[in-house]
Amino acid sequence: MPDPGPVLADLARHVDISCVQAQHARADIDELVRQAVAGGFVSAHVLPEWLGYLRERLEGTGVLAGSPVSFPSGGATTATKVAEASELLDLGAQELDVVVAIGRLRSGDVAYVTDELAAIVEVVDGRVPLRAILEVGRLDDDDDIRRGVDAAIAAGVPWIKTGTGWSGVATTIEHIRLIADRADGRAALKAAGGIRDLDTVRAMAELGVTRFGMNATAALAAVAATKDQR
Repeated sequence: MPDPGPVLADLARHVDISCVQAQHARADIDELVRQAVAGGFVSAHVLPEWLGYLRERLEGTGVLAGSPVSFPSGGATTATKVAEASELLDLGAQELDVVVAIGRLRSGDVAYVTDELAAIVEVVDGRVPLRAILEVGRLDDDDDIRRGVDAAIAAGVPWIKTGTGWSGVATTIEHIRLIADRADGRAALKAAGGIRDLDTVRAMAELGVTRFGMNATAALAAVAATKDQR
């Protein structure tokens, strides 16, 4: 079983916070920056339209700027996803999370999902961390999740992420256990979506999760709780 110690010892550097709702405005991004810097979080993520602004605001802070591709549906064409990933890199993205073709995955079109992710891997070319978002809350069953893990790994995506946080279904310990068992160390794991407390973070870290996407309030509380327990 993985040792959660390194994650819990410096939790803020294993957590990113985000403003990725359609209504988020400049004031929300400014507050995100303030919270990310004050909390010492590893990165902050925004929708593509705000990435350039975020990168400017984070310059020199040590906090990375990230953005999602084909968020939140994953339903764009492969060419559109590739173009978006390329543009985000040009805008200064330091992390990218791409939503898989959820409908294709549910249809059993694993080759489509794999080829699409491989095309994005090619354009990113290892320049920044890249994660495939499976959106477990929109998949039908465990086999869909397994197929998603297989597709991401076959495509060469180095990270697998559970969800966008938009599905309304929280990522569970069982989701993580299933993904971890299938990945078997071949990809790093990020958990996101409904993660609200340190106990959940610890349990997921024990299964190999080394990165968490959380809302700022929950993230700050979890980090504070790790300090209280020392």
